[in-house]
Amino acid sequence: MKGVVTYLENLSSDEIRLVMDDVNSHTDKSSEWFKTVLFTHNDYQAKELFELNLSQEQFAHIGENLVIRLLALNGKLK
Repeated sequence: MKGVVTYLENLSSDEIRLVMDDVNSHTDKSSEWFKTVLFTHNDYQAKELFELNLSQEQFAHIGENLVIRLLALNGKLK
């Protein structure tokens, strides 16, 4: 199975990075995932992200990146 894991990385007290990494599991039923490569990242002002004060375009970009990558990783992107 192939997927994407997303996490937050503190850059400073007022800046945070949203990171997306590609991950694989050894079987289709495995609950253990292994990072394969950094997919992408975006940096935000921590206050804006924590207060969900991003634009609709920024939120849409995050979701679009996630869905496109999942489709690509699993050979489903046309």
